[in-house]
Amino acid sequence: MTTINGRVWLFGDDLNTDVIHPPQFFSLDEEKVKRGLFHGLDPDIQPSLRPGDVLVGGRNFGCGSSRETSVRSLKLNGIGAIVAVDFARIFFRNCTNNGIPCLTFARAQDLGVLRAGMRVDVSPGQARMTTDGGQELPLDPPGPFVQRIWRAGGLLSLLPGPRSERGA
Repeated sequence: MTTINGRVWLFGDDLNTDVIHPPQFFSLDEEKVKRGLFHGLDPDIQPSLRPGDVLVGGRNFGCGSSRETSVRSLKLNGIGAIVAVDFARIFFRNCTNNGIPCLTFARAQDLGVLRAGMRVDVSPGQARMTTDGGQELPLDPPGPFVQRIWRAGGLLSLLPGPRSERGA
């Protein structure tokens, strides 16, 4: 798995999916969905995001509804990875199924090392984050199946093609 390099966007505990992507931005229009990311929290975040940026949070990241629109917005905005103390289970699965790596800190206190805007490298396959100052933060290693989904870019990429492509 490739290393993700981006800026840290720092959030606290209990970041709700309706805060990540407010309901007024639910749409089939990808640009509207993309624009809605964190709009209710701070409308200046989304236009400032760059591909590969890393969201970092505390406990219960992604709590709230199980709607995939928040994950879709993260994907459309090119979020490289999410690192948190822990995740709401459905949010973790939705991100994984869409190819967004979600990793947890091996030591919760390492969250305090990170500052908003600092550059980090996240190596999902090696379960570590390296700060721009060279400090290595261990992450909990994901299982092999989860890593396989991330490498494929999402769960759908692992499914076999149409029957005509399989010779059936």
